[in-house]
Amino acid sequence: MATKQRIAYIDFMKGFCILLVVAFHIDYTIFSTPYNFMLQQFRVPMYFFLSGLFFKEYNGFFDFSRRKINNIVIPLLFFTLIGVIFNLCCNLFKHNMDFRMALSMFPRNPINANTPIWFLVVLFEINIIYYLLQKFLPRWLTIIAAIILSIVGYVVVQHCDNISIFLYLDIAFVAMPFFILGSESRRLGLLERGPHKAVRIAMVLVTAVLLYFFAGEINMYERRYPSYLSLYIFPAISILTLLFVSQYIKRPVPIISHIGRYSIIVLGTQILLIYPLKYAVIKFFPSINTMWHYLIILVSVVILEYPVIYLLRKYLPRFTAQEEFFHEGWKIKK
Repeated sequence: MATKQRIAYIDFMKGFCILLVVAFHIDYTIFSTPYNFMLQQFRVPMYFFLSGLFFKEYNGFFDFSRRKINNIVIPLLFFTLIGVIFNLCCNLFKHNMDFRMALSMFPRNPINANTPIWFLVVLFEINIIYYLLQKFLPRWLTIIAAIILSIVGYVVVQHCDNISIFLYLDIAFVAMPFFILGSESRRLGLLERGPHKAVRIAMVLVTAVLLYFFAGEINMYERRYPSYLSLYIFPAISILTLLFVSQYIKRPVPIISHIGRYSIIVLGTQILLIYPLKYAVIKFFPSINTMWHYLIILVSVVILEYPVIYLLRKYLPRFTAQEEFFHEGWKIKK
């Protein structure tokens, strides 16, 4: 499999966002309310934006589907299985149960055994929907259709609490505009060029002020959103500001960029590290400040992700989107 040319600041952006995701999963109150809301504007929306940046049709729908199965569905199934096994072991040891009793404690949705991978379900749905929209509709109609879908997803959450949506499809509808923002940004050449340095500095200052005073809660998994316009205006401003600022980073921090490059592995394994680390830190350091607990856990997760990434890349690359599971012709690689 040919090595793709990396864009350094994109890996930095992904790494920055995945570290925020890890911090949030350690404890959602790790940041005080105004700062938490500020970070929520791009913590998850940024990932949909970055996925849209690199959207391609490839060689038709079947080739497109094959690649998305390799890059999204196979890791989704793998990390779901790992989560189920991890939870089963926790139930067996923590509650001193037999195998049958421990297995009975699992939720109906196996993805809940490793909750962060809900993102992969939604990302796969968005890719398929967007492919079909832009395949059969002009570009402007595709954008309008995506806005309509986002309104549908938003209204369902706000006014139809008793409706259970299959496989987070409502979240996929709500996230579509972020994905299209990424696709359109690439088409407009924003990856190669951005505004003048002075404009970027002004954008940072204005964005920081806007977010501090006006940003609302955005928690896609919990389906907690601000007003419809705020849901898209402030994240869009935040995402583009972070994009333009990151372009100026000539030498990104290696740790953040490495985590960002393999963010799909971090996404799928972070919970498996966070839970035992939280237990260990609270048990062995009960008297230290809570914020120090969070910091120790976060640093430990980042350190432990290095060997995890190495092992999964080396021994299970086809299950973690590092190599193709299905090559052209839909045959499994030998």
